[in-house]
Amino acid sequence: KKRAQEQLDQHCDGDPNTTAFDYQRAMAATTVAEVENAFIAPIYGFRDNIDYYRCTSCYYYLPGVAVPLYIINAQDDPFFDPEFYPIEETVDGGSLAPVKLLRTKHGGHLGYLFHQLEENETSQDKEASWM
Repeated sequence: KKRAQEQLDQHCDGDPNTTAFDYQRAMAATTVAEVENAFIAPIYGFRDNIDYYRCTSCYYYLPGVAVPLYIINAQDDPFFDPEFYPIEETVDGGSLAPVKLLRTKHGGHLGYLFHQLEENETSQDKEASWM
C-alpha cells in the first residue's frame, strides 16, 4: 500500500481520483492478483494480471537459452502458480542447452537469497549434481 501511494504521488500528482489506475481497489487489495489488476496492469499498459503474466513470462524463451540453466522455484512462492510446472528442456528435445527446474516445498518469493543452511545441509547438495 505504501508503494501504491508512492506511485499515486509519482504518476498522478497525488490525486486519488486518477484514471491511471484504480487507487481505491489498490489500497483495498488483499492478494497479489488484486494489486496487479488494480495497479500494475493499468499503469504498465496490460489488460489484466493474466495479460501481464503472459507478456512478461520467461517461459516462452526457455527453449532458446544457449547455456545450461538451473531454475529454483518454491511451491509457496505467492507469485507463481503451484500447479504450473514446466517440463525440462533438453538438447535432444530441440533446446539449445539443458534447462532444469527444481521445485522445493518452501522458499517463498526470493527466499533463496536469504536462506541460511541448516546443520545437515551443504552447498553442494544432490540438487546441484546435474551441472
